[in-house]
Amino acid sequence: MIDDKSFSGKVGVVGSGRSIYVISLFLLNIGLARSMGSVQFGAFQQVFMFTALFMIVSMGVPETVYFFLPRLTPEERSGFLGQTLLILGINGILIALVFWIAAPLLAGIQKNPHIITNLKIFGVYGAFLVGSAFADPIFITFNRLKYLFIISASHGLFFIILTGWQYFAKIPAHILFTAMVVFAVCKYMLALYFLYKMRPDIGKISYFTGRHMVLLQLSFALPVALTNTIDIISTWLDKFVISIFFGPEALGVFFVGAIEIPLVGVLLSSVYSVISPILNKLHHNNDIAGFTGLINKTIKFTAKLIWPLCIYLMFFADHLVPLIFKSGYEGSVAPFRIYLLIMPLRIALYGVIIIAIGKPRIVFLGAAGTMVMNLILNLVLVKTIGFLGPAISTVITTYIHVIFLVTYILFDLKVPLKDLIPGKTLFDIGISGVIAAMVAYMMTRLVGTDLGAVISSLLIFFGAYIFLGTKAGFLSFHNIMDIAKGGFGGKNDENSED
Repeated sequence: MIDDKSFSGKVGVVGSGRSIYVISLFLLNIGLARSMGSVQFGAFQQVFMFTALFMIVSMGVPETVYFFLPRLTPEERSGFLGQTLLILGINGILIALVFWIAAPLLAGIQKNPHIITNLKIFGVYGAFLVGSAFADPIFITFNRLKYLFIISASHGLFFIILTGWQYFAKIPAHILFTAMVVFAVCKYMLALYFLYKMRPDIGKISYFTGRHMVLLQLSFALPVALTNTIDIISTWLDKFVISIFFGPEALGVFFVGAIEIPLVGVLLSSVYSVISPILNKLHHNNDIAGFTGLINKTIKFTAKLIWPLCIYLMFFADHLVPLIFKSGYEGSVAPFRIYLLIMPLRIALYGVIIIAIGKPRIVFLGAAGTMVMNLILNLVLVKTIGFLGPAISTVITTYIHVIFLVTYILFDLKVPLKDLIPGKTLFDIGISGVIAAMVAYMMTRLVGTDLGAVISSLLIFFGAYIFLGTKAGFLSFHNIMDIAKGGFGGKNDENSED
């Protein structure tokens, strides 16, 4: 059992490497959107979106490493690691062949025959990404976090370099994808080199002595693969619908509107990676009050950061989108504001909470039902409403999904909503944010440039939000300093009532 300081340190190392990757991917999309224009950027995304397929093709095999490796003897490890590398390698080769053969079909479905060559190149990139998927679980299991950080950070830095190269040199898309292949090969070789350096811990890897465990490993991997597949399809469904029905230019505009604010995901994953084992322990000890109290306190913490950001973006999207992505993306403002309606829900990871109470099957069923509902509603609304239909469908089904999960949590724990959700604090945060945004809007509505409006409104908004938050009692100097240090709220939260 590791101590809290050691645990938080490991989370910080893993999270920082992945944060670099997530933020660099966000910057890549901004850079490409600005330099390419909506048509070429949309065509790029018609290929790059298939990154989601690579995650599906790994078949949940990397996740099985977390379960099996700690339970195997040193003699069994060599065969297990060998078969894991072999399975991922074979899957990588298959994905490259599928893209090579099916590239004309995939391009035809998206009404863009010009991306056939890029799809074939991208399949090779995917082959090496799938092949190197062993790195994360093995390095985490054996506490080689430095290796993991190097690989994650290098991927992020590569995207930053790629962004700058395309932005200044205006290189063709097929060169971009070829560069990705070269990097993926280097990443795969680096991961194998790090694995080779771990021989004193893992022994000599044998590729064919672990065959007796293949079916057992795949039986564990299948449920994970199904859940991951549903999550990935749900995430990318709206973009594929837009691409299929409207083509690359509309996808370029829509993708900018649907772009995710990376800091929200990083914040939530970091927070819940810390509290998830604590939630499991509290529920195991039948400490329901402690369980719901920790969720309640965590929601207060995340809402203080996520809700004001959501409110600000909603009010000033018409200045932010043109400023960040340049002209040609004015049509992205409407879907961007629609997707912001999901952001108030993103103050908790409801699936993680349900897993902590020992009901992962409910997470799977909820995700599967939501995916089917979203698919049907996407197709109905894209034909009746048009361009904004998939965005509206995603918002509606997300709310239904969250309501289902929260209802189940309350039912299983047999607690009232107020024990789980800090209603009064959320109301105060929301009202304070809206008032601050209205003040900022009134004081900057005559500013002539987008840059001037964004800078002045940011200063006014967050100044007003902090002032109102201290008056409402959900923020104090202690809270602000605690949040700045990565804490979960401070004394005021402990004493507040909802």
